[in-house]
Amino acid sequence: MGNKQNMKPVKPKGIRIEVTENDVMTANVRVPYFVVKMGLKFGQMADNSKKKGGANNELERLKDVDMDAILESLGSGELTLPYLLVEVDEPDKNQHVKITLE
Repeated sequence: MGNKQNMKPVKPKGIRIEVTENDVMTANVRVPYFVVKMGLKFGQMADNSKKKGGANNELERLKDVDMDAILESLGSGELTLPYLLVEVDEPDKNQHVKITLE
């Protein structure tokens, strides 16, 4: 990745979530980055403490989110802001979701 001494601190301002249905934007939400970071940590802790099967398997997806690696890549210049985290298109429902780190 390069020399860490040359890395510039990159501080994302937040995450933008855009939802489009039938070619009309139905949601355009900005969440401050510190809230996202707290939510990820809480979600990961909740998932780790969950031992019984059943409800809310969505938290398992948070295990794969490595914000430290993303921030390191932003600092090295390998990635730039805005950075697209997730893009989901469901043509059969005519829905589109995009989550971007800004």
